[in-house]
Amino acid sequence: MNARLLSFSPIKRGLILFFIMLLPLIGFWIAHHYFNFFPFDNSTVGEQIYNQGIDSSDEPLQGRTEGDIEFKDAHFNCAQCHRRSGYGSSEGGNYVLPVTGDSLFNPRNFDRADLFKKLFKESQSKLFWARMRSSYQRPAYTDESLARAIREGIDPSGRKLSPLMPRYQISDQDMAGLTDYLKSLSSHNDPGVDENSIYFATVVSKNANTGDKNAMLSTIAKYVEWLNLETKGNQDHPNFSPGYRSDFAKAFRIWNHEVWELSDNPAEWSKELAAYYQKKPVFALIGGMAEGSWAPIHEFCEKYKVPCLFPLTQAPPVEQPGHYSVYFNQGLLLEAKAIAKYLLKEKRSDPAAPIAVFHSDDVEGSDPAKVFTQALNADKTFAVESISVKDMENFRAEWAKFVEGHPRIGTIVVWPGKLKDAILNELAVQPQKMERIFLPSELLQADLTSLPKEIMPKFYFSYPYELPTAYHPHTFRIRAWMNTRKLEISNPRIQFNTYYALNLLQYSLEHVVDHFSRDYLLEYIEHEAENALNPGTFPRLSLGPEQRFASKGAYLVQLAGSEGQSVKPVSPWIVP
Repeated sequence: MNARLLSFSPIKRGLILFFIMLLPLIGFWIAHHYFNFFPFDNSTVGEQIYNQGIDSSDEPLQGRTEGDIEFKDAHFNCAQCHRRSGYGSSEGGNYVLPVTGDSLFNPRNFDRADLFKKLFKESQSKLFWARMRSSYQRPAYTDESLARAIREGIDPSGRKLSPLMPRYQISDQDMAGLTDYLKSLSSHNDPGVDENSIYFATVVSKNANTGDKNAMLSTIAKYVEWLNLETKGNQDHPNFSPGYRSDFAKAFRIWNHEVWELSDNPAEWSKELAAYYQKKPVFALIGGMAEGSWAPIHEFCEKYKVPCLFPLTQAPPVEQPGHYSVYFNQGLLLEAKAIAKYLLKEKRSDPAAPIAVFHSDDVEGSDPAKVFTQALNADKTFAVESISVKDMENFRAEWAKFVEGHPRIGTIVVWPGKLKDAILNELAVQPQKMERIFLPSELLQADLTSLPKEIMPKFYFSYPYELPTAYHPHTFRIRAWMNTRKLEISNPRIQFNTYYALNLLQYSLEHVVDHFSRDYLLEYIEHEAENALNPGTFPRLSLGPEQRFASKGAYLVQLAGSEGQSVKPVSPWIVP
């Protein structure tokens, strides 16, 4: 054999040797794809099936629902109804059972603390009411009975599952992967909680406004102090209310809160956050404040699966998907979309007077300018000129150039970003022949009393908040809470929004009971965000499944009063 091989030319010998070396790889590929000879990562495949509805062949799940409706669609994934946590959901009297490892692979038992919300806080049909109070039990699932339930809709006791539960056509291999994943699903508490305490943090950067930071952090400190006193009382007297409060004793935890202060350099934030987390993992981040883009903190939360609840930022990530960060709104991007929609509805196009968009070259200037310009260019009605500036000297030069080149100046839109502290005074001394100037809401916090009265009617502001004249009963309760704890109300919007984040977190944790899953917490926050907790800073706060912006719109307002002390709306609530 060797002599024959040596008799070939060098090229032929090389090809033969190369083919021999490829044989093991070819064999592995054939065995894996056609005979499933080699094992694959069951847990990874199971997670993909559960959360994405895609099987091991990268095909969408298929089966039947409601008895005879066939589907082949990834939207029929398990998480759609049982949620990512596996703890299920309820809507309109339809109760989706938990599918966590503990709930499936143990005999069913009903816990009053777990059922409290479903029994007393949901609109219920008669069938739902009867089912929740029935004495029906079932034995623990086995691998075989779970496969039968998923394929045929029959539980371990032989009872038919609801027709809402799809009957899946799923291979043995995929069934094994899904079973392995379900056995581990929410099988233990997430980091940041122990038998007595639950740990939280708030992220702030050194360059954030000191007064704003103090307003937020003082509110958190007072709330944690007050709640821990109440929790300590419940722990010391767990049976003072038999049949109700004692059922929740296992859920009581002392809140431990710390501040994670970041440097002035956003490039270092990822490392700094990771160091804080490795030193002491937290269950969630509450609020937060940082100058510039929130993207590095957002990315940290996604990487470590840490919920970040309602940070006070004007610059959440642009078009970046996320599950673990929940925001009040889209910040400057929402304001840009609202102004664009307002102008598009007007249709006041004039080629002789194009819309000029002046913006700083940082994230808080360039990102909203880009979103605004794209929205108008898509309509092709307006002529838009986008002008980037580095500093105030550059702004003056570009402004003079624009004014010189345009005999008529119609609409100006300014996204000042890092220039916000100086931009209003500069606009006030510019030639007065422009018709109107659109500005972001953050400039309303500046001192407007020194502006010339003749220019005030030309200023239009995006305003993603509730109008000052609106009435919200919960506002009075929050003020009373702060006053009784001698908490100075120095910045109502920041403090009320911080209170909302804390109140919603507390409310949701009470319903999580002792199932400390971060995904489960987020699911309750989605469910309860629209409850009567709105502090009055927004007209409405609501979250649907996987929605991450609780307020979706904005007004356009002008200054009101002789010295611009208040605002008046010039548009209805605009939802882009």
